Amino acid sequence: MSEPSETRTTKQSPLHSLHYDRGAKFAPFAGFELPLSFDGIISEHIATRSSAGLFDVSHMGIVDLVPKSGISLLTVIDSLELVTPASIQDLEVSHLRYALLTNNQGGVIDDLIVTRSDTQLRLVLNASRVENDLHCIQTALGDHAEINIREDLAQVALQGPKAVTVLSGLNSRIADLTFMTSGRFSVGGVDCLISRSGYTGEDGFELIVPAEGAVKLAETLLLDKTVSPCGLGARDSLRLEAGLCLYGHELDETITPVEARLGWTIPRRRRDEPTFAGSEVILAQFSDGTDRTRVGISSLTKRPIREGATLRTDKGIEVGVVTSGGFGPTCDRPVAMGYVDPIISDSKSTLLAEVRGKEVPCQISALPFVPHNYSRN
Repeated sequence: MSEPSETRTTKQSPLHSLHYDRGAKFAPFAGFELPLSFDGIISEHIATRSSAGLFDVSHMGIVDLVPKSGISLLTVIDSLELVTPASIQDLEVSHLRYALLTNNQGGVIDDLIVTRSDTQLRLVLNASRVENDLHCIQTALGDHAEINIREDLAQVALQGPKAVTVLSGLNSRIADLTFMTSGRFSVGGVDCLISRSGYTGEDGFELIVPAEGAVKLAETLLLDKTVSPCGLGARDSLRLEAGLCLYGHELDETITPVEARLGWTIPRRRRDEPTFAGSEVILAQFSDGTDRTRVGISSLTKRPIREGATLRTDKGIEVGVVTSGGFGPTCDRPVAMGYVDPIISDSKSTLLAEVRGKEVPCQISALPFVPHNYSRN
């Protein structure tokens, strides 16, 4: 590991110095230099499942949509619903919603989180998709809203069964949050917008703070010995075990919500009043089916099945492709996700995955591989 360079072509998180001091192994991701791991991917994964893991997610794009003078928030919401099939109209203040942006062909431009306040919407976007997303959103909003890119903010995620104990020890009111709700709290003297959410399948929280307060917040959380610093490697293995999509793998502009088995993000109101981009294609797939569908895949050997592996029947017929794969530390076996012909999507039939010229036996598995532990009460 080299010293941080003053001249760099990639962005660094406000927490970069803290990661460096803790011995992080860095990797490039979506234009950022981010920690891949600290003590090791498997140990960080297990720590998050059993205790609490702290992740730097400051690379995510944070964007506020603020109605212009004389424009109501409802008008902004109606405009945003032209490019998302999610229902934002009925989103309550201080609540979050997982949503998709769609194109005219029904493909997914991005998946994102929308939070509603009294006066605006806040979107959290995938770092690699910010430019594409902003073009899509600006086209839909027209002159109805200011789009404020919040590069002055940082974001961390505290995930795992002990996350609530850690945070409530610093501010007891945080424990009152339920899944996909948010509120403003002071943690260790740092003002935070905290939501009970995350992308690991575990109970947990995401904390958005002023960039200048990010190190102080992280240091406060890491004083608790139940909290482990975690990197991108564990974040990926956790979301894979939880059966959660990653943009550029399970989602892209050619894959529809129905194919991705994310039809649950499109409620009845949006299906009955389909004003969103790609609605004709998507609604037709609800009624007529699709040519491919997302599934879980379990290796029947100890050999992991990686992204890009072709899936075939024992007769050599190509039936799908793997989009994400690796070792699942909680499962203690290799797991993957991919797209297959719907005819075999519920089958336990053995398939063959071509991995570096070798055939690895595998089979379709139910998702998620590890049950979700969200706090819904």
